[in-house]
Amino acid sequence: MQRRKFLKYSAIAGTTSAIASCRNISGTSSGVSNSLQSIKIAILTWIGYGPFFIAKEQNLFAKHGLEAEILKIEDAAPRRSALVNQQVQFSITTLDWFAIEASQGLPATCILKLNDSYGADGIVASKDITSIADLQNQSIAVEQGSPSHFFLLSLLKQENVSPEDVQTLFVPTAGDAAAAFTAGRTKAAVTWEPYLTTTTKQLPNAHILVTSREQPGLLLDLLLVHSDYANTNPDAVSGVIKAWFDAVEFWRTNPAQANSIMAKGLGVSQQEISEMVQGCKYADYAENANYFGLQGSTPNLFSKGFSQAQEVWAEANLVTKAIPANSVTDISFLKAITV
Repeated sequence: MQRRKFLKYSAIAGTTSAIASCRNISGTSSGVSNSLQSIKIAILTWIGYGPFFIAKEQNLFAKHGLEAEILKIEDAAPRRSALVNQQVQFSITTLDWFAIEASQGLPATCILKLNDSYGADGIVASKDITSIADLQNQSIAVEQGSPSHFFLLSLLKQENVSPEDVQTLFVPTAGDAAAAFTAGRTKAAVTWEPYLTTTTKQLPNAHILVTSREQPGLLLDLLLVHSDYANTNPDAVSGVIKAWFDAVEFWRTNPAQANSIMAKGLGVSQQEISEMVQGCKYADYAENANYFGLQGSTPNLFSKGFSQAQEVWAEANLVTKAIPANSVTDISFLKAITV
């Protein structure tokens, strides 16, 4: 399945193409009821966004007064353009990408944590490399400016290893990174499933060095809303959040039916869904309350992660302007929910 396909980041001003002109867009929508408020949510083909299809199929959006159209926009530039122009009101992103987007003026507010990568991303390496520190002076393949690249830079930073001390081979995709490693062009690669598993099966001298399961909080997905829309349509924003939580609960209590709904919505096989869901951890209300520090007794993990992401990308010259985390998030919608 196509997973987190990102274009290299381009300035928002240069991505103003209309939705109708984009070839990689498909949507799911039923007839719009006059009694429901119509909204559009931009996603891409990734299991982490599957609960949106559950919310639609099980009328969970309608339960909260909404008629939702879910648009699969696989490339980052037209997805951002759609949000900027309010052709969609909501859009997904990753924490690391939002750090870049916010610094370049994306008029969006983070309102919800959707999921964590829970083993779906990682680094495969030859068996003589047993730690991140061992990557020093070794070659590694990675897609530049991607969540995989952010994952690598963050791990190197944790071990006080300079990226300049690693021989980085930049490749177009995570699949290409795995292929470069398999071909013997590098000693390691940053990639994701199913490449992590298939590569280690193909090469007896290969192993999985680390995955996102061991590094919680680095790779995760967020839901954004256009800031102007949030200001004028607070009930719709609250409805989307509540529908997400309802969908996550439905998935937990009805996994087989939920997986079938998500497979149909994402346009992938049941086997792919059952495999990919193992590497994703959906965020419910409790997880969001913890992540955004709603109780006050726990740290605001979003603010910490956002600041760290800005720092990592600044060192890679992809962020030139620091943005306060509290200026790009609004937790009032979560606070208003009673559970």
